[in-house]
Amino acid sequence: MRFLVHGAVHPAAQEAMIKHEQVCHTVLELSAETDAPETLGNSPADLCKVLAKKQWNLLTTDTEFVSKLYEEKVPFAGVIVLLLDDPAVLHDQGPAIDRLFERYKRLTPRRLYTVTPSRVKIRQLPGANMG
Repeated sequence: MRFLVHGAVHPAAQEAMIKHEQVCHTVLELSAETDAPETLGNSPADLCKVLAKKQWNLLTTDTEFVSKLYEEKVPFAGVIVLLLDDPAVLHDQGPAIDRLFERYKRLTPRRLYTVTPSRVKIRQLPGANMG
């Protein structure tokens, strides 16, 4: 799967994604898809539309972005992986990604995977029940 890296994702998390045969992309790679790439991170609707066009998923640490996605009921057919850091443990994102893929070999579309320091939670994304 291909993932846009969004937010304060540590390089260890990206390395873990690559280890699990995922491809990571940056926001700069989306610049050809929009007139205002710097605003993509602020609008869930705009970003999700571009991600859907590229057939990319989202790896993020931005809880506000995910909250807006649900509040605005933005449909997204891809996968979102939300990493929640433990402030007491530095660089725990790599092991968190490993934990995600140990538990779930294949990620299901239209799902939010919230990876906390101790567990992985799954939730349907808005619009998941739409075709």
